[in-house]
Amino acid sequence: MGIGRRKWAAFFAVAVMGATAGCAGNDGGAGADGGPSAPAPVTDARRMSESLTLLKGYRSLGLKGEVRGEVPRTVDLHADRRGNCVGTYEELGATNEVVVIGDRGWVLYGDKKLESSRAFAKTYAPDQIPAVEKAIEKARGKYVEYPAREVLQYPGLNLCDLGRAFAKLPGTVSSAEEKGNPRTKGGERTVQLTHGSGGDEVSVHVPEKAGSVPHGIDFALGDAPALLELGDYDEPVRVKPPNRADIVSAEEVKGMNVSVE
Repeated sequence: MGIGRRKWAAFFAVAVMGATAGCAGNDGGAGADGGPSAPAPVTDARRMSESLTLLKGYRSLGLKGEVRGEVPRTVDLHADRRGNCVGTYEELGATNEVVVIGDRGWVLYGDKKLESSRAFAKTYAPDQIPAVEKAIEKARGKYVEYPAREVLQYPGLNLCDLGRAFAKLPGTVSSAEEKGNPRTKGGERTVQLTHGSGGDEVSVHVPEKAGSVPHGIDFALGDAPALLELGDYDEPVRVKPPNRADIVSAEEVKGMNVSVE
């Protein structure tokens, strides 16, 4: 059976419209020359926001760098959000080991740290030298056990608590600008994206060409500027408590805490 002239015209119009809509859906839009439109560029603010979101979401993280407080410290830590942390911190040329598991923490003080306690007592509290000497000998080569909360209060070691350390960082930023010169980390060039100013300034280091993985962060950790390299994203923190024979309690070595009136 044939199609009438009016019906044929309507059928043809619908077919053409359908074909046109199908083409538009397939190529995602056309540019002025009929080719596909270029994707909108990713802004620095968006890249920085994505980087901060990633940072706040990692289950564990490696942190290596410096905390520039009244006494500068360098740290090399691996921490997770389950209360585990292991690594080292250095101050005044003395390297010390730290282990945190849940509500307990242990610190193995290096010889330079112990000797600095003796030197401080000789200068400022000579009457306390016998107690300091006794405490030093008990602490030498041993892990001093503390409640974890006391370890995490220590400047630099507060990074072991990832949630609290990064709590004041913004989740997203409305503006960001590229600052400084590109760095190279692990063979990959990174750029620094910065938001804010003064004590509220935050910078993340992301891959130079593309992506938002945070390779580093500069921010205020309490009152101290912290400049950190980041890595070991979501890697398990392999930690175990020291052997009981290698542990002394904080009470046994409290003589190292010299009091000066």
